[in-house]
Amino acid sequence: MKKNALLSFPKKKLLHIFLMPSSFKTGLIICFISLFLLLRHYSLPKNALDLVGQLERELYDIRFKIRGPIKMSGTVGALTADDKSIEKFGRWPFSRGIYEKVFQNLKKAGVKWIGFDVFFSEPQRRFLDESIIDLKQIYQEKNFGARLQELMLTSPGDFSLGKAIDEFGTITQGFYFIDHKFHLENSQYDWLASFRRLKNSSIDFIDFPSGKKLKDYKDLLSYGVVTNTEIIAGKSRYVGFANNQSDSDGLIRKAGLVKAIEPTDDKGNALAPPIVVPSLALSLAANYLESGIVVHFDAVGIDGIDLYPSDNKKPQLKLPLFYDGQGKLLINHYGEFGRLPQLSLQDAYENKIPKNVPPILVYGGTATGTNDKRPSPFDENFDGVGHHVAVIENILTQNFMKRPLSAPVLEIALLVLSGIIFSYILKKINAIKSAIFVLIFMTSFYFIDSYFLFGKGNWYYVGMFYVQSISIYFGITIFKYFTEEREKKKVKSAFQFYLNPAVINQLMEQPDKLKLGGEKKNLTVFFSDVRGFTTISESLTPEKLTVLLNEYFTPMTKIILDSNGLLDKYIGDAVMAVWGAPIPIEDHPDRAVQSSLKMLDELEILQKKWAQEGLPFLDIGIGLNTGDMVVGNMGSDQRFDYTVLGDAVNLGARLEGINKNYGTRIICSEFTKNSLKNPEKFLLRELDNIQVKGKNEPVRIYEVMRFPEADKEKIKDLIRIYEEGLSLYRSQKWDEAIAQFRNALKIKAEDYPSKEFIERCNYLKNEGLDKNWNGVWVFKTK
Repeated sequence: MKKNALLSFPKKKLLHIFLMPSSFKTGLIICFISLFLLLRHYSLPKNALDLVGQLERELYDIRFKIRGPIKMSGTVGALTADDKSIEKFGRWPFSRGIYEKVFQNLKKAGVKWIGFDVFFSEPQRRFLDESIIDLKQIYQEKNFGARLQELMLTSPGDFSLGKAIDEFGTITQGFYFIDHKFHLENSQYDWLASFRRLKNSSIDFIDFPSGKKLKDYKDLLSYGVVTNTEIIAGKSRYVGFANNQSDSDGLIRKAGLVKAIEPTDDKGNALAPPIVVPSLALSLAANYLESGIVVHFDAVGIDGIDLYPSDNKKPQLKLPLFYDGQGKLLINHYGEFGRLPQLSLQDAYENKIPKNVPPILVYGGTATGTNDKRPSPFDENFDGVGHHVAVIENILTQNFMKRPLSAPVLEIALLVLSGIIFSYILKKINAIKSAIFVLIFMTSFYFIDSYFLFGKGNWYYVGMFYVQSISIYFGITIFKYFTEEREKKKVKSAFQFYLNPAVINQLMEQPDKLKLGGEKKNLTVFFSDVRGFTTISESLTPEKLTVLLNEYFTPMTKIILDSNGLLDKYIGDAVMAVWGAPIPIEDHPDRAVQSSLKMLDELEILQKKWAQEGLPFLDIGIGLNTGDMVVGNMGSDQRFDYTVLGDAVNLGARLEGINKNYGTRIICSEFTKNSLKNPEKFLLRELDNIQVKGKNEPVRIYEVMRFPEADKEKIKDLIRIYEEGLSLYRSQKWDEAIAQFRNALKIKAEDYPSKEFIERCNYLKNEGLDKNWNGVWVFKTK
């Protein structure tokens, strides 16, 4: 379109086209809304949770359950304070004196590392039997009160546990941090002393952006820690926080790997420079791998955590962090807690340790009443110690669950592409096919996600894709029901008496073809007319005439519709039909010719019936022509008919009437004959080369021969002899032509075309013809 034409295009009409509702636009609107919700979710603060986040989180859990448990390597397991340990050692927490024997047995069994998800932040109260000897000793001392207070603050169990930890050598003690300053107010706990116990285990290798330091990352700072007592902690270099940070719904899906600690007093004043410490799981994994920990920061928060082997012989391990800047790892859970490798504390105490005991054990309470239930996607009653086990296993086996950095781009692309594809395809097919298409597409994507995405440890958002797909299906289906389905009913109502139901169903898929106007197409038009209808109508009452015509029209119409033709109209006693519209048909000339022959067969049956009933003899003539014609809805906006117009249509109507001149019943033009896809199925003979009234160009016409199969060879001889006579006629060899036509009559006595040409030859041989006469017979009347 030229620029001037574009500028002159009515703006209101352009706006109308843009705003005009359609099923495709309905799908695109749903796609836009889905995309908006997803982009909004990406832009929310880290801890905010909207409907998209909730949906994706629920589907994340469901996919774990569908995937099912996976086998662990056996390198790490849980040392459990279970119910039978309660029966053995009594109340929880147990006396600290039991652990020395437990650790000795475990070390002999080959356990390399033990992590504590149990805290000893207060001195153990002495039992009376532990104090008798000491009481006797200090009874005689003058400072009995002070010595008694000192005695109460110490316990043989604490000394025993501290000694056992030192002797085992590779025990990582757990602690927990305090996130909020108000928890520190009016507290008598010695936060600074507890903080100092972490100095030996802090991470020294920290990579900051230029100009940044740890104090600048306020969102990452915690303000207090609770550690084991001084006697138990000793000078251990192995400490890690054991906080299990759940999501807002209480499930634990991620694990923090490092934490920045800045101790403060009860007024919020910093007591020491901040440090970075590892989690219990990260500390155990790094120490088992003999690797150092390096934490990388970017402008927002923690950008990466790497493990560097101390001997530089093993490759560096980059941990795939969840990109919230908090240094968290998505936990690739292995199943319900009962599926994790476990060793009861009682069995360890009694030295009932299996030979395949894991070299790393994490000790935690699992007995009823220990109150350490931390739900996972697999198990609502999952014990907290199991999360540490899973994280260590993830790191050691590098079997991670990741949220790739490219995920948002791919998720957006999936929404946009699927939205466009679904909207385009679903607008073209019906509700059942749409449902099947959507179901197949979603099922295929489910298997791709199960085996190649989530199944390979990659978490991509799929919830909005499923929601969008279902919404587009229902949105387009409902829209089509209230709008396009109404148009289809209009199509069906308009064409149910003129088209085969199968053709109507195809047309209903494209109801826009019913708009006012037409298009040029190559079609075959059909006209039939009852011979002597005026005389017949005069001999019958209107009621009997109506019955007769209805009985005639019914089988004729059925033949047209069964061949996927269009019944254009009834014109009194005449029938007009078209093949090739509104639905394209490649072999429309063949169908028109075959239908014409079937009509004569059906008419013959009716003629016998009418003869028995004493009704008049009724015969028909048929004209067929193939060519370009305009087809469409012709009329006004208020009322229109689906029909065909053009010279090719007019010629078909003329050919029907010309049957009377030749005594034939079916005449087709040369255009129909030459367009036949399977001409061998029919026998056609050239009748003449004529010029009809209103046309300047001559056209060759052919009779479609109807005959019993047994007479086929005889009819072929008739055609051959007749066409030889026609050739002699055009050469103005009148007598020779007459002789040939008479030979044709010997084969078929009532061959009216031969009789017509005998009369014509007798007439023309007495006429003075122009020497340029070309054999064209001109009809002066219709």
